Amino acid sequence: MIENPKNKVNFKRVLRIVRHSSIPLAVVASCGLITLFGADRWILRNLEEQRDLNFRQVVSRISLQLSENVLLSSYNNIDTLLLRILDEDLHITCLAVAGNNGKFLSIASREKPGSKASIKYGLPPENCRDNSDNRSIQTVSNGNFYASSKIKNNNLILGSISGHAVNDENDLALIRSIELILFGAFGVAFLPAFGVLSWSSNRQLELEQEKTGRVSALIGQLKEAQGRTRAAFEGTNDGWLEWNVQTDECIPSQKFRQLVGFHANPKKTKKRTFKLEKVWKRWVIKEDQEKLKLFLDNFKQVNYNTKSIKVSGIELRIIPIDSKKILTLKIEAVVTESIDNQSSVVAIVANNVTHDKEQQERINHLAFYDTLTGLRNRFSFSEELKNAENGLNRNEYRLAIFAIDVDNFKFLNDSHGHASGDQFLIQAANRIQSCTRQNDFVARLGGDEFVIIYRLPFRSNSETEALAKKIAGKLLIELSKGYNLKNCTTHNTCSIGICIDSIDLKSTATLLDKADIALYKAKEIGRNCFFIYQKGMASEVISKATTAEDLKRSIKAGESSVYLQPIVRLENSQKFKSNIQKIVGYEALFRCKNLNKSVQYLISCAEEAGMINLITESILDGIEAEFKKHSYNKNTYISINISPVQFLEFDFPKKLLHQLRERQIDAQRIYIEITETAVLDNTAGALERMNLLQMEGIHFSLDDFGTGYASIELLRKLPFTSIKIDRSYIQNVHQDSGIKLVKSIISMAKAFNMTLIGEGVETIEQKNTLNALGCEYAQGFLFDQNGNNRKT
Repeated sequence: MIENPKNKVNFKRVLRIVRHSSIPLAVVASCGLITLFGADRWILRNLEEQRDLNFRQVVSRISLQLSENVLLSSYNNIDTLLLRILDEDLHITCLAVAGNNGKFLSIASREKPGSKASIKYGLPPENCRDNSDNRSIQTVSNGNFYASSKIKNNNLILGSISGHAVNDENDLALIRSIELILFGAFGVAFLPAFGVLSWSSNRQLELEQEKTGRVSALIGQLKEAQGRTRAAFEGTNDGWLEWNVQTDECIPSQKFRQLVGFHANPKKTKKRTFKLEKVWKRWVIKEDQEKLKLFLDNFKQVNYNTKSIKVSGIELRIIPIDSKKILTLKIEAVVTESIDNQSSVVAIVANNVTHDKEQQERINHLAFYDTLTGLRNRFSFSEELKNAENGLNRNEYRLAIFAIDVDNFKFLNDSHGHASGDQFLIQAANRIQSCTRQNDFVARLGGDEFVIIYRLPFRSNSETEALAKKIAGKLLIELSKGYNLKNCTTHNTCSIGICIDSIDLKSTATLLDKADIALYKAKEIGRNCFFIYQKGMASEVISKATTAEDLKRSIKAGESSVYLQPIVRLENSQKFKSNIQKIVGYEALFRCKNLNKSVQYLISCAEEAGMINLITESILDGIEAEFKKHSYNKNTYISINISPVQFLEFDFPKKLLHQLRERQIDAQRIYIEITETAVLDNTAGALERMNLLQMEGIHFSLDDFGTGYASIELLRKLPFTSIKIDRSYIQNVHQDSGIKLVKSIISMAKAFNMTLIGEGVETIEQKNTLNALGCEYAQGFLFDQNGNNRKT
């Protein structure tokens, strides 16, 4: 046995290295083969020297047992070695090599001494079987000699060798010699092998140390990544708590303590726990505490499974310490640990969404409220009306819709500026609200339009209508009071249209549409009043819309025309008997014979449908056609009626002049007739338009004088060149009262140096009376296209 302290090798480490490294294994296998080959040569030489020895009975069997990790990889070389040994010593009948587990790896045997040897595998033949197993010392039994010995190197068992001979001490000595020879050969041969193994082990140790260093670096990187992840988590919320569900204890983060104003010493409170119930009751407002309790109870359910339940987040309002401002927190939670399908640890994350809520409220306010008055807007009104109609269908109450419009608001805006107009609307909105109850709905639809939804007690139609009238009267009184604005004091009034739910339910018009129809009617009958929608009024509006469409089709089809009605100069008394009058001009009257409607009705439909410009273009086309068809005196003028709606358009002068140039109509031959209402609401705007057109040679006549609110101040401010007395005065000119009125109008016109025209003259008597009173011109169906009297 050879022992060298320097070459001591840890067996477990050797095995680990051999298992995980192919290079040391190859080295060991190579050394083993070299050793076996050398041992074989040496044994053959030794046996040659021992031939002269006299063996009474020679060794018949030799068994060599080697460790698997030493020679397992080269069975063929072992077989060759064993056969060579048997070839050299013909009296040996069996030579076997077994592994450390007792399993035979290779068996060389012959049936009898001198016969040919062969390799056997598996169980040894009968002549090779040794019934004396596991002997560690030499024994003699029944005339047989047995011997066995372990092969070691530095206390490392490499294998064992055993032999069997019969009744001869010399045989035993020979076997011992062979044992010693093999032992020495293995010891010497395996020293370099184990030196290599030792070096490989040291190298492997260095590799392991390098791996350990890399793993340590990776662990460090992992810790850094965990730190970054934690920082990222901290950055995605405004605070969190770790809640132990079983103990109801929680550990708040530093950010959470800052959020709620709990400025404790971080070093002392870092690991400090609190009862969750106490934490919330301290900061959450009372109205939200029950909601929080229900939220937390979701995590206390029996058989809780994180995959089978989802808990939606909630919003809580809290009041931080030393603060009066209420914060809104978005609370979400996730189970981080569970035991037996029950939540154990829950992370409760809080985010401050106060700013987002405020922004959302501002957005909602912009979406549903009027920014000027603070009332609800049109969209909000539509939603409220839908909800109100649902309750109406269940007979819970009666509905009354009030549509309110400010009278002459445009004049207020134009004369005093939009800032004053805004102040007026704010005050009007406040007054309207003062006339409503808490459950009534008030909205500003736009401009100077307001609407109220009243939910009235469920009573009969007459009782409901009487209540609606009472409310409307109160509103009119309140809204007609003076308004003290920054730049002025105004007394603008309002008109109100009312629709009560049961009226004309079969109509397709909505309640608001019906209230608007009633509002227009209130405007027509004098303003500063209210009108209740009556059955059939919606049908009238629909009829007007239908007529407007028919009119539009007729004009585009060329079915409209123009009648030029003469305006004649009235001669003095000496020429009364003459039937011929001098024509000074014509009024272009619109006609559409295929529509069996009055011209005034057609114009009204066109105005409400927003297509009055189409009639004006049709009149200009008719004038152009008449000029081409007939030769008119170039000194005569053409008078055109312009609707107030069209005249007050901001680009009306530009459009009219362009239309005249397109049709080659001389602007200096054009007189524009406008009514008092066209200039009364916006005197400044009317004056601007009149001056622009007057610069192009166009003149102006004040039409239907005496039927509106025209005053001497209006005639003084605006550049009218003529006044047309309304036909209602001409029809009553045979009465004393009629004569006095016409006479006063004529005197006023002469005082302003204006030409006076009597409108709607139908009889000789009317013409003569006007002439006698001093009226210079007359117009009507009494005169034909040549100025002749139709009646004598």
